[in-house]
Amino acid sequence: MKFDELDRAILAHFSPGFGGTEIPDWLYPWLENGLGGLTLFSSNCPSIDQTALLIEKIRAISPNIVISIDEEGGDVTRLFVTEGSPFPTPALLGRCDDLKLTHDSFFELGKILKSIGIDLNLAPVADVSVMTENPIVGVRAFSDDVSIVERHIPEAVNGLQRAGVAACVKHFPGHGGVVEDSHHQQPKLPGTKEELEHTHVRPFKAAIASNVASVMTGHIVIPSLDPIDPASCSEKVTRQYLRNELGFSGLVVTDALDMGALGGPKKIHQSALRALKAGADILCFSGLYDQSVFIETSFNTIKDALSTGTLGAEEILANGTRLNSWKRPVSQGSSMPQQIATERFQKGLEIRGDIRLLGESIQLIELSADPTIAAGFVGWGLRRSLTHAGIKVKLESSDVSLDGPESGQVIVAFRDAFRDSKILAALERIYRQRPDTIFVDMGWPTRRFTPTNLIRTFGSSALASELAVAAITNKD
Repeated sequence: MKFDELDRAILAHFSPGFGGTEIPDWLYPWLENGLGGLTLFSSNCPSIDQTALLIEKIRAISPNIVISIDEEGGDVTRLFVTEGSPFPTPALLGRCDDLKLTHDSFFELGKILKSIGIDLNLAPVADVSVMTENPIVGVRAFSDDVSIVERHIPEAVNGLQRAGVAACVKHFPGHGGVVEDSHHQQPKLPGTKEELEHTHVRPFKAAIASNVASVMTGHIVIPSLDPIDPASCSEKVTRQYLRNELGFSGLVVTDALDMGALGGPKKIHQSALRALKAGADILCFSGLYDQSVFIETSFNTIKDALSTGTLGAEEILANGTRLNSWKRPVSQGSSMPQQIATERFQKGLEIRGDIRLLGESIQLIELSADPTIAAGFVGWGLRRSLTHAGIKVKLESSDVSLDGPESGQVIVAFRDAFRDSKILAALERIYRQRPDTIFVDMGWPTRRFTPTNLIRTFGSSALASELAVAAITNKD
């Protein structure tokens, strides 16, 4: 296939993914003919060094391509899947409420991303998590208090961009006020425009005022702005509201276009065209399924729309030129990442009762709801951190008998029990059997479960595990 100027302009808007650490054969023609971006996922990133090598291979073919990644800090990580992230969740940072700590955390994260060749980090999350049982936002948000989110978002943005990595606040105009997961179904955020702006939009305004490089639109219907189309496919939301009213002039990025809220993989070509017509700059694909088909069908659908006049060629050409000349942030300060002292995060924990470790060995139970698609399967739990602290650990199943003479001290780590009734029932049973158990809630808090001895870490990253064990062993 011969690619002309208009074809290359179309491709400048695409950011697909792929599996593994080698460039697949189907991707080469697109890379060689103007593909604008690639989004990396966990399968691309088995280690920092392998990720850097892969990016180097990609740039050898397409030097100016925009490489993106979801590295939010905490539970949503692509670079630290095996062991869990050494960085805090936004929820933990929000509880610490130390603006410098938030800036420093994202600055150090940005240094790592910059060092391996990442241009755009699809973070931070600017949602206000006002729905306590929201299945998809949770610890990814700084808080359920808009004033906290509004203060911390600029620090996260400035930290990343000071490191030389573009930030992307998401999911505009706010995903924290719904209980539906847009990976599976269509959320709808009710309320008047004034109510929307009083809560959910304020952090995005703060990000725009801080010169954030990009904004990701969510697959959320906002009836007060557009009663029909979700934000990612709505000209009223993207052009009229985000661009014209809020004055945002950076890149508009879509959430993954193969998500269930837009009809899933079968409708991805239609979703790509809808988003492009609405004013999106970067069309993101999830990296799942057969991406070669997604790119080809989306490309052909957009070409057909241009040939019939449904889509204007002049605008696509102009935007293609704009995207190809996009400038990365310039890094400032030291390029060498530095580890932030763990004790700076300790005040973000919620602790109640007696959580002291009384002996040199414990029985450990770990219970987790299935991870969300956004996070995926990531290493978590307390076993490694306890072992590193010199504690003898015996990992048990949730149905183990805990009332025998051989039973010692019990610690139960759990995640997102509010999303799984079986896990919640198991926790209640263990608590009845052993009320002296130390429970460590490592997800978005399950507020309906309130045992006597409890630590809430507001995340399940490697850092969260270290913080919990430091509290249990009374070590900083």
